[in-house]
Amino acid sequence: MIDEAFLPFGDLVDKILDIPGATITDDVNGIHSYIYEIEIGTPVELDISVDENGKVRIGSVPPLYRVNSSFRPSYHSITIKAEKYTPPEHGE
Repeated sequence: MIDEAFLPFGDLVDKILDIPGATITDDVNGIHSYIYEIEIGTPVELDISVDENGKVRIGSVPPLYRVNSSFRPSYHSITIKAEKYTPPEHGE
């Protein structure tokens, strides 16, 4: 079972990539800015466990805190790169 403080890893990726397509719009001047590709690097804490059926579950959360102590949690670094998928038009 994933620690309740952590999200399933797939949910974390979905939330990171949930960015609206039109980020800057100015209809008066006819300006529109769209995101077609994004790359994000971030540290994460992982919670890896195996459920009762033997399925590996990965929980993740951004680092919760940074405290100077003799022991720190182990942070992992992930980079996610996503590109907008445009299906081919008919006949291609």
